[in-house]
Amino acid sequence: MKNLFLIIATMLSFLCKAQEYPLNTDPSEIPNNAYLKDTNNELDKYVGLWKGTWNGKTLYLQFNKVKTSSSIPGDTHPYYKDRILGARKVIASNGIIEIDKITNFNNTDPEFTGISGSLRNGNWKRLYFYPQNMCGKSAALDITNFSGNQMTLHFEYMPSIYKEDCVHNSYVDQNGDFPINFPRDIVLTKQ
Repeated sequence: MKNLFLIIATMLSFLCKAQEYPLNTDPSEIPNNAYLKDTNNELDKYVGLWKGTWNGKTLYLQFNKVKTSSSIPGDTHPYYKDRILGARKVIASNGIIEIDKITNFNNTDPEFTGISGSLRNGNWKRLYFYPQNMCGKSAALDITNFSGNQMTLHFEYMPSIYKEDCVHNSYVDQNGDFPINFPRDIVLTKQ
């Protein structure tokens, strides 16, 4: 009986491991409910609290590695994948906190997701930025340089549609931009 239990436990362990694939595996080449796991710890270098300054403001970004559920577009072929999810905190030069998504970090509705290869440069990595309450406006953050405990981010809007009922339209008309409160380029240092 004890041997039968060991055989069953070994088989279950094998079956569970057989469902894990390296992170960069094409999701269309794995079975349903498989797990694209960060087996080589590629994402670990991004995990943690990062800090940078721009225009007198201090920006903190918190990145966590999280196992997420996903599917191929059209809600077919479900699978799991390790991803970086993130939140930000912005403090003005006078010490007033302008944005704080870190204190109540939410893995189900993060402001940042990634990391993937950049479409602009094959040597860069890319995060996606979904600022809340911005009428669906989103951005790509290309990691243009990464060395040890520093990374450089470049902000670029992603294409989106114009929403006539957007609460920020008059602000955009007056200032030529959304009130995103994020720098175009910034060097961050891991804390």
